[in-house]
Formats: sequence, C-alpha cells, structure tokens
Amino acid sequence: MLVEWVVDWAELLADAARSDDDAQTLVSRLCRRGKAIARFVLLWCEPKTRATAVQLAAVERFAWPLPTCRIEPPDLMHQILAWENQHCS
Repeated sequence: MLVEWVVDWAELLADAARSDDDAQTLVSRLCRRGKAIARFVLLWCEPKTRATAVQLAAVERFAWPLPTCRIEPPDLMHQILAWENQHCS
C-alpha cells in the first residue's frame, strides 16, 4: 500500500517538476516522508512504543490526527495515506 502510494506521487511530482534536479529533490522528500510514515505505523501499533510514535509525529510535523483507539496496522496506514492524499502535503 505504501509503496504504491509513493510510486503514484513520485510519478506526479516528476511530471510536474521544472527540471530533473527539482524532480529528484521532490521525490527524495516524498521517500523520506514515506519512510517516516512507515516508522510511525510500526511504532504506534506496538503499545510500548506509542510515546515514541507521538514524538516522531511531532518531529516530522505530521498534521493528520492521531488514532484514538486500537487499530490494525493496515487500517492505520490506509487512514494516514488517505489523509495525505486529501491534504496534499
């Protein structure tokens, strides 16, 4: 799910970029964000590391709402990516 999201956005960003350097910069930022989202989901879904997930969300300035209840990793990933798509970070 995350890989498909990154690929879709990478294609859009590369097409919209003014130059190859701009495209590379945009895609690099996107990949970093994808890695951070993956790390957040991993940390959040383990109760012992939720505080770390909250710290990561703050450092990365994730604007999406934190989950309010127990949620399975695929469902959390889906919610986050849907939010990201709607808000075009």
